[in-house]
Amino acid sequence: MHNPSKMKYEKIIETIKGTSDMPAEQAIETLVECAKKGIALASVRAVRAIGELNHVNVVQSLINLYLWTEEDPYKRDKSCDIRSAIAEVFANKGTTSAADVLCKAVRTVQVVRQGATPEDVAIGLRATAAVALAKLDPSCLYELSLLLFDEKPDAPTSPINRIFVKAPVRKAAAQAIGILGEPGGAVLLATKLKFSRDEVAEVLAECLESLIFMRPPYFMEVVKPYLTCDDEYLVAITALSLAENLGTETLDLLLETLENIDDNAKEAVVVAISVIRGSGIRQILFDFLEHPNRFVRRGAVKGIKSYLDDEVLEKLQQIHNTDPDNKVRQEAGNI
Repeated sequence: MHNPSKMKYEKIIETIKGTSDMPAEQAIETLVECAKKGIALASVRAVRAIGELNHVNVVQSLINLYLWTEEDPYKRDKSCDIRSAIAEVFANKGTTSAADVLCKAVRTVQVVRQGATPEDVAIGLRATAAVALAKLDPSCLYELSLLLFDEKPDAPTSPINRIFVKAPVRKAAAQAIGILGEPGGAVLLATKLKFSRDEVAEVLAECLESLIFMRPPYFMEVVKPYLTCDDEYLVAITALSLAENLGTETLDLLLETLENIDDNAKEAVVVAISVIRGSGIRQILFDFLEHPNRFVRRGAVKGIKSYLDDEVLEKLQQIHNTDPDNKVRQEAGNI
């Protein structure tokens, strides 16, 4: 028995593939029509195909398509797939003319019934649009600030899930603020980190990475407590971000931190130290290979693999044969 929806999808995909032989202007027109056919997966493919074209009409055509979906969003783009794909294209090759559409996108809430309960299907759209907007509009900090502190769900949810529902949007807002690089954005990130309450770790991690990248005055006052917090994931993110952005400036702090954190976080801090490029790092890692703490040794084995000279290779072979910790031996043998 034939499946009409599948046949329609396959026909649209064939049409999309066929546009590769068309002149760009004709291809855009054809792809826009494909995106309007009402098959979500095919629509996304069509939008992405438009984004791959090199033509002056690409951005305006996608703006027009976006506005077309907005005329009847619950029918024309029920799950926000088309608009999310358009925002994704704008993040990579948009122009300032797309900023107005992206401002609409970051404020879009679209609640539909998914199964037994209603759900806001525009969360992914807002997240994607936030990053795109930061790349195109230097005056968008206000829009991003609203997203960064938006915790109230737009559809019914259980109290235990409340903080997680919009976490992808807040995470994207933190990333976008880092891209924007505005001093006022650093204040927002610092405030979020200082008064984090029950914020999701992934959101705080993005705030940390953006704030460290921006390096505003006194940012270490906000960042440093996260090196010794109870969440080893946040310890790892903080240590790695500091190492990548500050290099040897942060070496003493990371070495001090190593002595004041739980075992489970030590490996991540040693790996972060290995990212630093400077004189003496190799020797520090080499010395850590003999450290009494197995988590430090694990991190040292991982980190020192970027210095694979004969001495290091010989030492790793020795560790593979003799270290009392099975995971250390396995890592040493995995070269």
